[in-house]
Amino acid sequence: MFNKTLFIHLIKSNAKVFLIIAGSLSVLIGIIMSVFTPETMNEIAQTSRDAPINPLGDISTLIAFTANQFFGNFALIFAMIYSVIIGNKLIAEQVDKGSMAYHLSTPITRTEYTVTSLIYFVSSLTALFTLIFGVGFGVAELVQPGELPLDTFFMLTLGSFLLSLAISGITFFASCLFNRSSYSLALGAGLTVFFFAANMLSGMSDSLSILENVTIITLFDSDAIIQSGSYGAQLFILGGLALVLYLMGVAVFKRKDLPL
Repeated sequence: MFNKTLFIHLIKSNAKVFLIIAGSLSVLIGIIMSVFTPETMNEIAQTSRDAPINPLGDISTLIAFTANQFFGNFALIFAMIYSVIIGNKLIAEQVDKGSMAYHLSTPITRTEYTVTSLIYFVSSLTALFTLIFGVGFGVAELVQPGELPLDTFFMLTLGSFLLSLAISGITFFASCLFNRSSYSLALGAGLTVFFFAANMLSGMSDSLSILENVTIITLFDSDAIIQSGSYGAQLFILGGLALVLYLMGVAVFKRKDLPL
């Protein structure tokens, strides 16, 4: 089910994309934790107090600012880009370019290939969010000791990870379903962009709030995490959705006709 040689090959072949995304998010979380001191956020709040729309959301505390700006924007967008690129690259692009024929000509079975790709995808996202947590907490403790609640920051990181895992499940399933990259991207990236747009529009006016029911992004409720509300069921759904989509992808790829 797992092929170590293929796993190492996947790490090397996708290292550039991973390092760019991980490096960018590490820099961004480091900037947020070091620059936005209580004094700075108070100045920003005073400046934007009379604005008709506050694009920054709640910035009363460092954890609220981190939830709104980092996990609500940067982490979400960068993890979406990573999932779309890697999800398509792992399976559909290999079939489309003919590389899959080479891989399957070796003793590697279809199931070994998809399961190893699945493990790589999940492992890389785990490494990405572990790095975010480590850098964020480390910089905060270094620059603003005591300002960042560790348990809340951990749950925000975990929730953002599970949301990204669900999105990666969508792109992985699309990649297993189609033999053409264009079709894989149309479904995987298309659904991801739709969820992002629906989430953004749902917050713009009450008349559009119904859109929050058609996007999985609202299952990551950062406000509920910060205010110790109810969020466990939503995170469980995200994890379950990722598991189902990954397993469906493995099953579909095992049975479908390949142009080899």
